[in-house]
Parts: sequence; C-alpha cells; structure tokens
Amino acid sequence: MRLRRFIRSPIAFWVGVAVLAVITWSVVSGIVGGAEAQADRFGSLRDAVIVNRPVALGAVVTADDVSLRRVPAAFLPDAWLGSVADAVGHTAVAPLFTGQAVVGQQLAPEGLQGVAALLPPGTRAVAVPTGATTAPLRTGDVVDVLATFDPSAGSAGGQEPTFPVATDATVVDVGTDAATVAVGPEEAKRVAFAVTQGTVTLALGAPGQRTPVASSTSTPRPTIAR
Repeated sequence: MRLRRFIRSPIAFWVGVAVLAVITWSVVSGIVGGAEAQADRFGSLRDAVIVNRPVALGAVVTADDVSLRRVPAAFLPDAWLGSVADAVGHTAVAPLFTGQAVVGQQLAPEGLQGVAALLPPGTRAVAVPTGATTAPLRTGDVVDVLATFDPSAGSAGGQEPTFPVATDATVVDVGTDAATVAVGPEEAKRVAFAVTQGTVTLALGAPGQRTPVASSTSTPRPTIAR
C-alpha cells in the first residue's frame, strides 16, 4: 500500500523523475567527456582508405583490396587517401600491407601500369640479360650493373676489367632471360654500351649502398665513358 501511495503521489513522482534525470545526465556526461578526451588525445575520426589484404609491388589495386573506414587522425600518416576511387585502378609502387592506410606516394599516377608505373621520376628502363651466374632477383630489388670488358681491348695496362656502369638501380621487372632495371639517362647509355660490347652482371645489394660509377675523368676505361 505504501508503495502505491508513493507512486501515485505527484511529489514523489516528480522527485523520482528528477533523480532519474540527474543519473542519466551524469552517465551521458561521463560518456561525452570520455569521447572528448579520446578526441583530444587521438584526434577526430577521419575517412581513410585501408588495405583489406596484401597488395604486391606492381599489382593494380582492386575494389576488394581496400575499403573506407573511420580512423582517429592521430593514427593516420601524412597524405593518406580519403576516397576509395583514388586507389582503385592504380598500380602499387610499394607493397601494401593489411590494415595500413594508403598514402598517395604508394600508388602510380592514373593510367600508368606495368614497368612504366614502377619507374622512379627521371629514370629509364633498360633490359639486362641474366643467366646462371645472376643472383635470384625480385621486383623492387636494388642492384649494381657491372660491366666486364676484354683487358686487351684498349684498356691501360693493369686496368681492372670489371667496373660499375650503374649503381643502386631498382629492378622493375624480372623475366626468364633478362631483368629490367631503372637507371638514370646517362647510366642508361653506359648500360646499353656494356650490354652490346662486353659482359654485364647484376650484383644484388642493399638500398643506399652506392658505388661510384666510372666517368670520363677517372681512370681510363674502354670507350664506354665517352
């Protein structure tokens, strides 16, 4: 009976409503405050293109490879992509890994595919014959292009017959009998000469470990330096 009287009492009813409102406000404020604290810490949520599955270097990104997700700004790299349309149909110029945000520098410009998409700006693609003595290569490897000439064919006495004609060259394609490497315009001339006039070897190395290339002002070489 007392419970019924309490429920039917207008004063008791409104007191209960007020208490409930205070509790609700307290809970909501805590949630909002927590969300604001998280936003201050990690930044607001942004649309970002995220990789769903690995995409190999040189592969064309498909609609199944990526999706758009909301990610805290603090977790996003510079120049991330905010539209799936900016990624689909483009060639990956770097491997893409599951869960990462895609950035523009990892994709070739629209319309470029195959070897052309993998060429760094200002470089040329040159095919170099390979054989049993060539180290196993993969697209993306870095090599030195070494040329070997007959020591008696115009070299000075005691001249080292093997020397680099291109260094730190990126492998952009690997075929059965040749590998295509990206080199500078002047290096392309030296490599072409070496392929036709001598023996060329690709020496696999680590990125950044550059070897000086012979020039016309260094120790005399065959006419490759002209």
